[in-house]
Amino acid sequence: MEITTPLQINETEATEVEMHSFINLVTVIQLQLLVLNETCPGNELEELITLSEEFTRAIRSKSLEYLNDDFIDDLQSRVMDYLEKHYDLIGEEDADFHTENFTNVFSVMFVRMAELKKRLNTPNNWEKISIADFKADFSKFFSAMEKNSKGRYRIIRNIAEQEEQDYLVNFEIDSCNNGYITMPLLLKDVVRDLVANARKYTAPGGSITLGVSQKPHELRIVVVDSGYGIPAEEIEKVVGFGYRATNVKDKVKTMGGGFGLTKAYHLTRTLGGRFWIESRENEGTKITIHIPTPPVNGKTGV
Repeated sequence: MEITTPLQINETEATEVEMHSFINLVTVIQLQLLVLNETCPGNELEELITLSEEFTRAIRSKSLEYLNDDFIDDLQSRVMDYLEKHYDLIGEEDADFHTENFTNVFSVMFVRMAELKKRLNTPNNWEKISIADFKADFSKFFSAMEKNSKGRYRIIRNIAEQEEQDYLVNFEIDSCNNGYITMPLLLKDVVRDLVANARKYTAPGGSITLGVSQKPHELRIVVVDSGYGIPAEEIEKVVGFGYRATNVKDKVKTMGGGFGLTKAYHLTRTLGGRFWIESRENEGTKITIHIPTPPVNGKTGV
């Protein structure tokens, strides 16, 4: 089904949609800090929790005071120092888990920050991205996702290695350009969000397929999962701000705001593209995006 419903969101909601994946990263950090606080409470940890909350508010307001590598580097250093200082009290296994998970999340955050700063200055510019770098970024993303599960599942690429709790991920990129693709950086963010949603709404043992194809005049993105699906009468509604399908509300606990599809649809329409959702309950969902490529690299002109 092609979605053509007009999307009405105000300026505050538009900012929330634009920044929500970065906010989700900070939320992961906050949740880990709260877990640590149950084991090893103290003023130092409370300060880190407060700092992460201030960071979330700053992201929502696009405060440049906080949107820089120095702030993230300082936050990471303080978190890692805390883990090292309280290693014995936290316990070897948990301390090692948190150290590795924080390392992965901050690694992804630095990549997102670089993209965020660039697109804040030149929103909706089409950027040249190396396919190798694109794939490497997603490998980090998958690794952080897997580590955050604390052993509940793995993300694998080879079906011969898939076990009962593993997600099988297929990821293909084809481009008419020599070794690179072009897209607005926020669209790259959208692709990550769609994959994260596919994982979230697919039970362990399922599959996720991501395809990106760039032709001279069009960029195509497809994300398919074998998850819970969307009720037929709600397919057009799920692009609405904060809307979550009724069949997953009791199945999936999430700290997200339900903005992933809103963001994808909003940006697709902004860029003059087309957007499809095909879904069946308990069978899975397919999201398809077609966006016209601008005639010259640079501003989209839409």
